[in-house]
Amino acid sequence: MNRLVFRVGEWTALRDALLKDAPLEAAAALLVAQGHFDGGMRLVVREVVHPAAEDYVRRSNIEASLQPAFVANMLKRARMEGIGLILAHSHPRQRNLAFSPVDDAAQVVLAPVQHFRAPKGPHGFLVVGPRGFRTRLFDAAGQTTLEIERVQEVGATLHTYDRDGVDAGEPMPEIFDRNVRAFGAAGQRLLNGMTVGVVGVGGTGSVVVEELARLGTGRLILIDPESVEETNLNRLIGAEEGDVGLRKVAVAEKAAKRARRDIRVDGYAETVVAEATTRRLLDCDFVMCCTDSHGSRAVLNQLAYQYRLPMIDVGVRIDAKDSLVTNMSTRVQMLAETLACLNCHPLLDPVAIRRDLLADQTSDPYFVGHFEPQPAVISLNAATSSMAVSMLLSASTGFPGQARHLVGRPIDGAVRPIKSTPDPTCIVCAAGNALAMADSWPMIWRRHEG
Repeated sequence: MNRLVFRVGEWTALRDALLKDAPLEAAAALLVAQGHFDGGMRLVVREVVHPAAEDYVRRSNIEASLQPAFVANMLKRARMEGIGLILAHSHPRQRNLAFSPVDDAAQVVLAPVQHFRAPKGPHGFLVVGPRGFRTRLFDAAGQTTLEIERVQEVGATLHTYDRDGVDAGEPMPEIFDRNVRAFGAAGQRLLNGMTVGVVGVGGTGSVVVEELARLGTGRLILIDPESVEETNLNRLIGAEEGDVGLRKVAVAEKAAKRARRDIRVDGYAETVVAEATTRRLLDCDFVMCCTDSHGSRAVLNQLAYQYRLPMIDVGVRIDAKDSLVTNMSTRVQMLAETLACLNCHPLLDPVAIRRDLLADQTSDPYFVGHFEPQPAVISLNAATSSMAVSMLLSASTGFPGQARHLVGRPIDGAVRPIKSTPDPTCIVCAAGNALAMADSWPMIWRRHEG
């Protein structure tokens, strides 16, 4: 699915501005960075620019034409930043929203200009009506290359808008009755239409998969390179003795479809530190980070902010000495614009990140020693994973809950919310660095295997 992603409040403000002078049409310019994946595009809106009255050539009930100087200035900015330009306008009175013949003709004229002046692109048109929107990208010849199916606003909450606006849809199946009583039919429909990525389907991730399937999530993208070992069976939801040796994603897919037969599941037995694998997540509405590798968490942390892709990071730690537990801690943290990232705390070990991102760790003589398996208990994994899924619901469906960072001390029986402020100089989540840059900023993923 192709998505156009704004910061929270930006899409609704744009829509209101374009429609406020109805029946007069209005226009705006969107500077956008692209995040491509196999089969689609995630467009991140860097800035929305509203023209002044003098920036219009003509403005009427059937037309909103911008001055060439205004468009040229926007294209200059797009070229300098290595991004693209989407020109937006309104059709305030059009009930069955569609691009007009005038729009089609303008696309043929403007397409070669936009691609010549800002060659990295992408470029396109957006039209907004009283209900819904239409967005399309085009090549230098003026041919439409793809259409945007979904607009989203991402921050501490996720707001989703489909092309034709709110649709009451069919009555909810009885299986979701208790969900609907908790977060409403609209929230359930949002969940039914969501694609959620789960990275790491082991002790915490397998619980997340089970719960998301039963809640009615439309599609899951599962990523985990590992196979089931006998020592996993004490905590891997859905796994049986006969599954030892199978890929964890295959076991998780089987468990999800056992929970709900009509769920769509795409599993990849790959490492998320590889670029091709990570890009699969750009086709998600939300991602659950259930991996314990510093390298994979560093990649996902940057992906969340650079591509405006909301995530929740799940962490469980048990420290033991001489077979006695000395400390236990849990953490559930949402990663999204306006919220502090994992670098801001800091929670990531640079040496471990470097080790994890190396294709051949034996090539670096500075890495010495070995790593001991840590204790893992299913009850602690399940409790923490459930808090993470509840946080996803509160961020995306309207389910009550304001906390976006929870830490637990199980020995003390305590869970408390944390309020953290993003570091204004952070390389990942601060404006002017990786934030909302998409493909126009380098990622730390592994570009080549071997």
